[in-house]
Amino acid sequence: MLRPRAAVALAGMTAVVLTAVVVSTPAAGADDPPGTDAYEQTARLTIVGKPLDLLLHPESGKLYVGSDTVAGTTGGSLAGVYVVDPASGGVLTWVRNSPGSTGQSTQLPAKRFAGSLPGDGAHYLVGLRGIAGAKDGDAAGRGGWLTGTSITQAKSGVKAGTVVVVRGTKLEEVAVGETAVTVERSLTLPAAGGPLAVDTAAGQIWVADNANSLLRRVDSAGFALDGKEIPLGSGAAVSFLEWDIEHGVLWAGRGSVLEAYDLASGKLAATFEAKPGDSIADVAFDPRSDQAFAVWQDFGNPPEEGDGVGQLSVYDTATLKDLDKGAELPGNNGQLGNSSVAVTPGGGSVFVASPSDASLTVFRAPVPPSPSASPSASPSESASPSPSLSASPTPSGGTPDPSPSDTGPGGDPTDPGTTVPVDGPTADGDGAGSTGGGAQTTTGGGSVTTTGDGSLASTGAGVLLPAAAGTAALLASGTAAVLWRRRRATT
Repeated sequence: MLRPRAAVALAGMTAVVLTAVVVSTPAAGADDPPGTDAYEQTARLTIVGKPLDLLLHPESGKLYVGSDTVAGTTGGSLAGVYVVDPASGGVLTWVRNSPGSTGQSTQLPAKRFAGSLPGDGAHYLVGLRGIAGAKDGDAAGRGGWLTGTSITQAKSGVKAGTVVVVRGTKLEEVAVGETAVTVERSLTLPAAGGPLAVDTAAGQIWVADNANSLLRRVDSAGFALDGKEIPLGSGAAVSFLEWDIEHGVLWAGRGSVLEAYDLASGKLAATFEAKPGDSIADVAFDPRSDQAFAVWQDFGNPPEEGDGVGQLSVYDTATLKDLDKGAELPGNNGQLGNSSVAVTPGGGSVFVASPSDASLTVFRAPVPPSPSASPSASPSESASPSPSLSASPTPSGGTPDPSPSDTGPGGDPTDPGTTVPVDGPTADGDGAGSTGGGAQTTTGGGSVTTTGDGSLASTGAGVLLPAAAGTAALLASGTAAVLWRRRRATT
């Protein structure tokens, strides 16, 4: 039984408290939903600023979110690197500051991730020529800025601690130190370089040459072109390259087309086209399930340039076929930046970042049909639900967007003095209150608290949940949980 409660924000606080929905754990076999054959939205997070890029660390399993501030935010910029626990949706660390152009640490957007660091952490781009590294628990990013031409592309290098960057016609391998970034090797390309893909194990780098419609290979050992080229067909410029190392396939985003190139044969192996009004934004791979997850972004301005709805698509990386398990992305358009995607090992959870509405949407893998469960089935057999944290960093009608260098107080999700907003799902799972079959949002009265055994219970009394403790409390296991508990098939 759904028991929605609303909390009320304190006057003067930056964050807005939305709705917390408590769901009692059902009896074994009761109210089991039918199985689904597509990825299903389970949460929508708006506590990480305006997400520009995602990286799920292959070792630590933490989700890194590179963000800018949100227009209209009061109390300071929301830019920086957010480290998120993928299981709970809670923010573990917010790294606000990064090296500035003068060497001084300042608050800057984390524009794009270059790759992961050993154990935990990530390299990311800041400003026009800055590269920084940060991990969970860091107070600020470390690194520095290059001089001269701006960085257009960056990926982790073959040698530990290095990043390969494209700057005009230069391909450079740079070392990222504590306070500086140093060019170690440089290669002049036949034309301006485009997107990169790096196989650190094989020591190979692929660079897109959009001027000549080619993909060129660079041998990392000698840091020189080795003569291997793959011609591209006619079409839009390559906007990104991602290497499916497991299958030796290079995926290229080209406007309204996503292409897969077999590196062994040097030929185009598959083409996936967008629906009218969409373009490809990003793709991520899950080797365990042999799946690729692609985000298609709407152009915006419906109906002139699309319908305002993007798409999450799922492909089989072995057969290069559409698995028809995707989901729609309402409101995901490209007017405020490119969307990005990350997936947990095994494909259980998929995260889609949308700069256009400053959100991070969580999808769960398809659920098989549920047979009648035995009354003796344990509640532990239920799948842990995704969180539903939907927090507007500021009230509507706020002051103009502050400069990224602002360091005033803001809606810090990790600050114990900041209220964590939580809202419940509607019938279609979009995280907003609804009437009818979904959770009904209330505007006052009760709230949720934690009982002695760690479960959530309705008290009817107002309560504010601080971020550091509130998120954990709302997501505590027990006889109740935030959001709804979807029961898996039991055997």
